Amino acid sequence: MIRQGLSKLFYYLNLGTDILVVSAAFLAAYYLRFCGWPIPLRHNVPEVTLYLQAMPIVIGVTLICFQYAGLYIQRRGISGVDEFPRIFKALTVAFLIIVGLSFFYRRVTYSRIVLFYAWGFTLVLTVLARSWLRRIQISLRRRGVGISRLALVGMTETAYFIADQVKRFPGLGYRLIGFVTDQKNAGLREQSPGPGRRDRVLGSLNDLNEIIRQERIDEVVFALPATAHARTAEALLTAQFPGVEFKIVSDLFGIITNPMTMEEISGIPVFALKEAPLSKPLSRILKRGLDLVCVVPAIILLSPLLLILGLAIKFSSAGPVFFRQERVGRGNQPFTIFKFRSMRQDAENSTGPVWARKEDVRRTRIGRFLRKTSLDELPQLFNVLKGEMSLVGPRPERPHFVKQFEDTIPRYLDRHQVKAGITGWAQIHGLRGNTPIEERTKYDLWYVENWSLALDLKLLIQTLLDVFHHKEAY
Repeated sequence: MIRQGLSKLFYYLNLGTDILVVSAAFLAAYYLRFCGWPIPLRHNVPEVTLYLQAMPIVIGVTLICFQYAGLYIQRRGISGVDEFPRIFKALTVAFLIIVGLSFFYRRVTYSRIVLFYAWGFTLVLTVLARSWLRRIQISLRRRGVGISRLALVGMTETAYFIADQVKRFPGLGYRLIGFVTDQKNAGLREQSPGPGRRDRVLGSLNDLNEIIRQERIDEVVFALPATAHARTAEALLTAQFPGVEFKIVSDLFGIITNPMTMEEISGIPVFALKEAPLSKPLSRILKRGLDLVCVVPAIILLSPLLLILGLAIKFSSAGPVFFRQERVGRGNQPFTIFKFRSMRQDAENSTGPVWARKEDVRRTRIGRFLRKTSLDELPQLFNVLKGEMSLVGPRPERPHFVKQFEDTIPRYLDRHQVKAGITGWAQIHGLRGNTPIEERTKYDLWYVENWSLALDLKLLIQTLLDVFHHKEAY
């Protein structure tokens, strides 16, 4: 009840806030145009009442566009960066509709400049207001207010990954109650689902209705293998709980990640896999153009910081300022990556190639700060400038590890269809450091097969916002 009440509360808060924002933006636009910048009008200033009379229409059109854009649907794990394109599109459509209505309404001539100002003010204020409300909602969820009690059906890697993400990000608002096995005779109630896991096994899929009732489950996520689809369908048909949400995660998550198009053969729907976007020359040109537009100003603006960090490394420990290492990039071609040195010069003399780990004793004093804040990555901007890397893409691995992974991880080499990146889809989702390479590969493949210029821009913005909050950065 608390969860549903909180959801309704934030629905009405979003609705009320949008009404206030549109009203304030419309009035601010009127006063800015006729009483302020660029030149206040001295004569023929329309009465503000004429614009107040039009305000209900402006508010109504905007709210309807927001509704159709899905901006009042409660979505978990959606950031302001994710929501911004929806807000932008909805407001632009609303603006065009309002301009069209004002054109046909001849009794009063409304200023197009006022409408344009109103669009800009509404965009900025809506983004800020929704960000503020989202922070409040996440804060409440972290305190256990309005969370959903979650049950995962299946003992698969996908189910385990979801469980780990739910625990890693409490702001999502889930409490994992346990797993439900698809075995007909579980006999495992209250036991652990696997080695190294402390989650409960709630019972068998045959007992799903009883489990939902006894454990007061709010949401059930099916993460069964593809061979168990019949069991999933049967369970969904027999589940009779109107207040419970049922969701399905396809087992193809780790195999097929690229978008599909639907065709027909004699009326039968057939799904065809699309070609990876970056296999097209124009897409690669656009991506390279974005890299250059961003990296050249970044190097110029950050040059004082690069100098300061370089001097700090030079005078704090013995060894070179820059760390050079061979990595594997696009087309499995090796290249030399540049980073600020954050470890002792002899870090791998006795161990050979190994990954960095938490509280790594090989780090220098300034190296701890560099790795925690990801500032050690800044010299890779020169790799991007040279065309060896991109700003966004899969993280490049060392040849030693690539040889290991290509034999053990399905489709691992497919991630090398694109240039390696400083940031990427996997890193944004917290998969860095010693996180499982299998999961990182799934995210890398999704990026390769779903690339767009808008996606790169979104990831760059999220990286700038999250650069000091990487828990796995060490």
